[in-house]
Amino acid sequence: MIDYHPDSSTPSGWKIFEAVMVSMPNGVSRASLARQTGLSKPTVSAVVYNFEQAGLVRQVNDGPEGAVGRPPAMYEIIPEAGYVVGVDIGATKTIVGVADLLGRIVAEEKFPTGRNASLAIEGVVARVSMMMPDLRGDTSAICVGVPGVYQAGSNRVEEAPNLPGFDDIDISAFFTKHLGTPHVYIDNDVNLAAVAESDAIDGEDVAAISIGTGIGLGMTIGGNLYRGGSGAAGEIGSVWLIPPTENGLPPRRLEDIAAAGSIKNLFQSAIIAGYKTILNEKPDVPEIFEAAMREDEAAQYVLRQVANALAVAVSHLSLIADPGHVVFGGGIGQNEILVNEIRQQVDHLVPYPPRISVSNLGGRSTMLGAVSTATRFLQKWILTPDGKVR
Repeated sequence: MIDYHPDSSTPSGWKIFEAVMVSMPNGVSRASLARQTGLSKPTVSAVVYNFEQAGLVRQVNDGPEGAVGRPPAMYEIIPEAGYVVGVDIGATKTIVGVADLLGRIVAEEKFPTGRNASLAIEGVVARVSMMMPDLRGDTSAICVGVPGVYQAGSNRVEEAPNLPGFDDIDISAFFTKHLGTPHVYIDNDVNLAAVAESDAIDGEDVAAISIGTGIGLGMTIGGNLYRGGSGAAGEIGSVWLIPPTENGLPPRRLEDIAAAGSIKNLFQSAIIAGYKTILNEKPDVPEIFEAAMREDEAAQYVLRQVANALAVAVSHLSLIADPGHVVFGGGIGQNEILVNEIRQQVDHLVPYPPRISVSNLGGRSTMLGAVSTATRFLQKWILTPDGKVR
């Protein structure tokens, strides 16, 4: 939702629109709008009338009973005045959410991602068209989270090895053409997850770390995403834990130890090294972490190695950026056993450790961040700079 901080230079239409937005879901009277905005009652009445005629606000039930005289008329934003779509294109699954102008989810679906980028975005268009057949025109927006680095200058997605085929796709133009909305925004999936995590804790700065097939980071600073100079900020999975030097040790990045496939390989290496286990030869990652809590030697070894690698990465992040809150998500990152171990290790590595927790949003965080991003845009776009309804 839009923050309400008007000043004397803000057009009257914007002041009133933002004040009505802040009042949701309770509604607000014209007299209250005049007090909040400092505008005259005739000006407020004229703007509200224009908003009504444009289908942006509507009168709801009269104000609270009990006051002397007739209760004042109350006004609210019409949620159906605009719609947005938030999309999370993952390596194996895609989530689509449709929301109204207030950002409230009205439809949501999850389905398998195609085997390449072309099939993935075609699947999104087909599903959105079924969910929201009237999603067309200026009063709609779509935000899409992709498993790679989005370069706005070239409108291309790069560094997406888990979903090949983005190289030759003008992704924004594709969605504009097939969905009919000119307002298309593309961003990295973990960046959008960070937006949702920040929203969930009232706008607090947050570093969201997703661990699954790969490892990514999204970070908000001052309520805004930090993308870095080239747009590639957050590639924490590529951090060297053992750099490629000539010291005889094999080089290792964070993903070489703490991503899903690497954890399974590490378990096999533990067995070869002689650590005992009660698990079968190819357990799932959650089984490994659960076995560690039952004092399984091989599983404990794996948990320590993985948590240590992630704790080192978090400690470096804390010493450089000092995020107040680090939230873990993704198929592996949401494991409480792993995050508890990371938290204990980080506490010993930095003087001012961040708050570390598991995401409460589950697998919906990127989709929710995409919805939030598209909603904020549409709320700001729906009026012209001089405060008139477009």
